[in-house]
Amino acid sequence: MLAPLNESSELENLGLKSFDFFIPEVVMVNNVTYKKLQTGDELIFSELVLLFNKEFESPNTDYVNNDNIARLLSSPFFVCIVAIQGDEVIGGLTGYELDMYDRKGSTLYLYDIAVGTNYQRKGIGSSLIRELVKYCKSNEIRDIFVQADAIDQHAVEFYKNLGGEKSSVYQFTFAVV
Repeated sequence: MLAPLNESSELENLGLKSFDFFIPEVVMVNNVTYKKLQTGDELIFSELVLLFNKEFESPNTDYVNNDNIARLLSSPFFVCIVAIQGDEVIGGLTGYELDMYDRKGSTLYLYDIAVGTNYQRKGIGSSLIRELVKYCKSNEIRDIFVQADAIDQHAVEFYKNLGGEKSSVYQFTFAVV
């Protein structure tokens, strides 16, 4: 889980401390535009899905579920932020806001984050997280959690360096089809 948003953490070391303002729909940093997608941005989201497929080495790299893309972008509980350079989607993330029943507010599950191979290790992933944290602050989302495979040490170190607190959990999957 990333550090709670109302406490200081390693995030401050990355300049991720000033989140007390509304996140605009589009932010530009170092010639990279960060945009929170919304209804009408289905083509951009499709490009991000293709990037995810490539970076995650999906067996069907050309598949995009266009029906779900439109539905997700219209959901108030779904968040998609992309990094664009020129007219190319070079990174992005998706997440789901979860209302809490045992405490006030909500939490956000960071479902996917990826940056294209040619753009990695240039601060784009950190900037995507920075934009997500801004979004969460402006929407009173109390914390963010993310899963990383234990064997993916690059991801584990990335989240740790951003101030994430590692927890030992097991994930169980149940096939229903």
